[in-house]
Amino acid sequence: MTLKAPFPYFGGKRDVAELIWQRFGSVRQYIEPFCGSAAVLLGAKEPASLEVVNDVSGFIANFWRATKHQPAEVAREADYPVSHIDLGARHVWLMGQRERVGQALWDPLWPGDAKVAGWWLWGQCCWIGSGWCEWSKPESRSMNWDARPHLTSNMGINSDPDGKVPHASDAGMGVQALGKVPHAGNAGRGVQALGQVPHAGNAGRGVQALGQVPHASNAGRGQGLLTSGGETAWRWLHKLAARLERVRVVHGHWDRCLNNHYGGTSTAVFLDPPYRAFEALYGTEPVANEVEAWARENSTLRVAVCGHLGDYPSLDAAGYLTVPWTRKRLTYSGSETTDKEAIWFSPACLEVTVPKQMGMFG
Repeated sequence: MTLKAPFPYFGGKRDVAELIWQRFGSVRQYIEPFCGSAAVLLGAKEPASLEVVNDVSGFIANFWRATKHQPAEVAREADYPVSHIDLGARHVWLMGQRERVGQALWDPLWPGDAKVAGWWLWGQCCWIGSGWCEWSKPESRSMNWDARPHLTSNMGINSDPDGKVPHASDAGMGVQALGKVPHAGNAGRGVQALGQVPHAGNAGRGVQALGQVPHASNAGRGQGLLTSGGETAWRWLHKLAARLERVRVVHGHWDRCLNNHYGGTSTAVFLDPPYRAFEALYGTEPVANEVEAWARENSTLRVAVCGHLGDYPSLDAAGYLTVPWTRKRLTYSGSETTDKEAIWFSPACLEVTVPKQMGMFG
């Protein structure tokens, strides 16, 4: 079974990871400058000899670094019941750790901060909407509690950019049940069981075991954790740590990890920057033009660039193949961009033969 991140991540490419690897094939070096949930890395059938992932968010980079080196400690720090009050307090505390963590991540031997990673993971799964620990945005010492969501918000879990208290009818996603008001008849998804009231006959899914009441036969595997969800997180993060053993995790501007001397032309680079029309949502400097220029100049590598149809016209002119795909669910602007997703593959990528449909008589 393919590994996946133990938290919900808007814009992840897990659905197309297989398609991407079909065109990358087997490579000596793999680079992912905008790793996020690392869905494409985790979707590889076999690891490259050298794999490097980067993210401009120190919280994301620290999570993968700490999970690689300290999975048990991260699981213990993420092992906490859903609490809206603590969510706000931890958000403030985490935002105050950015300078320290960001500087420490520049040391390639630093094993990450397990507490920051665990608390970030917990909150990433509790928080609704955007606004949770945005690395590049300024933060005051106190939360704007007037911006908290209400159960009557008219657009559900994403109706406000400041992170809402979920609507009782929303099942939620992620490790911490995303802080949902649990519904007894809903199994939920994610590490924290999505805060669900467990159903005795349901084993659950996700790091938090989805908050399930542990099965009696599992009594000896608690690892000193508080909840059954913490036990699930412990197992999940250890599997990720094994996969990440030889992965180099860095933090910084997207182009700081693009050295491909080791892999040469047997290098695959997966570029999933903030989409051109929505870069402002990420609170970082626009990079689409930089990404387009780099991809155009490095078409001899196996490069894949993600965006919306029409985002990268110069790549079309440089011989890139545009492959449209659909998310089949809401995106940045609701349903407006659902069917406008595209991936640009460089000329060096492998050709994929689509088998012809046989006629009735062969």
